[in-house]
Amino acid sequence: MFLNFTGFNKRERLELTEAVEFFAAQLMDPRMVRNLTLDIERNKKSDVQGECVNEEDCKNPRWFTITLRGNAEDEDMVKTLAHEMVHVKQYAKNELSKVMTAARGGKGIRIASKWQGQIWDPKKKEDAYWDCPWEIEAYGREVGLYQKWFAMKDKKSESISNK
Repeated sequence: MFLNFTGFNKRERLELTEAVEFFAAQLMDPRMVRNLTLDIERNKKSDVQGECVNEEDCKNPRWFTITLRGNAEDEDMVKTLAHEMVHVKQYAKNELSKVMTAARGGKGIRIASKWQGQIWDPKKKEDAYWDCPWEIEAYGREVGLYQKWFAMKDKKSESISNK
């Protein structure tokens, strides 16, 4: 995996590298992880906690930009990284993609999201963000990934202090 960081100091880059490698190993096959390129950027002025952008318009994309808001010491930033890594997995495994379809009413085109091979359109009672299946998976997995990562770090620091 190739990682490129923008807007982080050395200590933050080390912390985020450890976290992103851990999350990638939890979510994807090592062969897939080996071929990923991730640009991880900090945007303190962003109006969202994080964002994952698929930089390739192809099947099996391997280049992504993850934008994070905040500081690496902030547990929310690491949780957000876990969330965005779930989106990397979804794009890389072709579970999630963007497609062009006819706009409602047949006038023009629109970009839609395709999930598990089907175009996803929210139903009347569904919210376009909170009810989409890729966000449900990402929010659900971010908690478990973060807890596993935190436990691994805790064990690592405990074994170092016992030496």
